[in-house]
Amino acid sequence: MGESVKTSRLSMLLIFLSFAYMPLAYASPILHITAGAHKPSYFQVETVRVSGKLTLGENPLRGSLVALEVRNESGHIVAVGTNRTNEKGLFTFAFKLSPNASSQNYATYVSTRWENQRAVNCSTFLVEASCSTGHCESSTNQEIPSGVVISILLVLFGISLLSILIISIFLFLRLKEIEAEIEPPAPPETQIDQKYKACTNCGKNFLEIRTFCPYCLAYHGQNDVKKA
Repeated sequence: MGESVKTSRLSMLLIFLSFAYMPLAYASPILHITAGAHKPSYFQVETVRVSGKLTLGENPLRGSLVALEVRNESGHIVAVGTNRTNEKGLFTFAFKLSPNASSQNYATYVSTRWENQRAVNCSTFLVEASCSTGHCESSTNQEIPSGVVISILLVLFGISLLSILIISIFLFLRLKEIEAEIEPPAPPETQIDQKYKACTNCGKNFLEIRTFCPYCLAYHGQNDVKKA
């Protein structure tokens, strides 16, 4: 009799426990968030980018609001922001460091809520101050000094001017060659057979076509022509 009572109590306990722990078997999926900076270290005034992913269980959670907070080693907040996840549960933050940012580790905190769950993630990155302030934006986006830009523009201008001059000279010489090719040849010079006559007054010779002697101005008609 005692043994049957014990058995029945044990059975009741097992049934109670099974009902008590049944909700745990059907618990909600766990909210999970991951995040981190794109690079382990940054220079002063460089843009820091932090990306991460929000999942509910194994599925990405889209359209959820994610908050960002960045603190230095002293615990002072240096950047804050909010963003929403995309259809793949991804999110990205971008902020620029201060020119006076000290060389130390910075912590990024991302957090979100979904129903009665809250997820938080923390990561760190290092700020280096070895580069000159104002010229430390990532090497692929580094500004070119204005003096170098002006020198490059002057060189390009000089090359362009020289090219135009060479082309102009070439065209001028080519036009001259074309004009020489199409210019008609000059007619050959003909030797004119000139005849002379002697003046009946002074005896000097002059061209037959003249009617007056150029030396004494004596008139010569057709009858008094004297050939030289």
